[in-house]
Amino acid sequence: MKKKTIWKKLLLGMLLLVSVMFLALFVYSSNPYQPLDDMQLEINSLDTSNIVVNETSRQISYQVTDPIANILFIPGGLVNPHSYDYLMMKLALEGYQITIFKPFFDLAILTPNFASKYLEETLDNIIIGHSLGGVVASMIASKSDLISKVILMGSYPIQDISDKEVLLITAEFDIQMNQEEFDNSLQYVNDDYIQYEVIGGNHAQFGWYGPQKGDGEAIITTLEQQNEVFLVILDFLNPNQ
Repeated sequence: MKKKTIWKKLLLGMLLLVSVMFLALFVYSSNPYQPLDDMQLEINSLDTSNIVVNETSRQISYQVTDPIANILFIPGGLVNPHSYDYLMMKLALEGYQITIFKPFFDLAILTPNFASKYLEETLDNIIIGHSLGGVVASMIASKSDLISKVILMGSYPIQDISDKEVLLITAEFDIQMNQEEFDNSLQYVNDDYIQYEVIGGNHAQFGWYGPQKGDGEAIITTLEQQNEVFLVILDFLNPNQ
């Protein structure tokens, strides 16, 4: 009888601990960075009539006819995935099929393998990640032969992606990213990796959600940084065009 009482108390204690942790996570993630209205104004200025946009609880997709390749995008931590709509729409307009993963609690690190379900068997796959999303992107890429190219924005890999083509995009005033950890992470890429720095840019402007706590102050606009990043990505994906 005493053993049953002890096990019952242990079970109740574990349930209480899980409940407290879940509540703490919910509170921590309850106020993510939100996309700014001026991003939608820029999207409205584009001719998106050939793009079909679908959204579920776990993804936002941009579908095109006869896609060149499949792009899977992993958002930064505590950032609303729609904050990347402009950049992804621009890439979709170039003929890429896009999926923006919508992580649980806006923290992709909680389910690092879940997003891999959006990789395609019949298309070349490219994975892009911002900040914490870039770390997760490297984790996904290291375990998948379906991914040929990895693009990390304001981020760095934490697992071996030396068998992939890699583009690392940094920004002059990004002080969110730890430079020492970035330098150490280069052991996970091959010697042919490409690094590009956005002069005048910062960490937050890889998305479109306004200033971020602890970030440096950009001296170029979000639109300027977004368009520059778009062209850099496009050149990396299509170097002969």
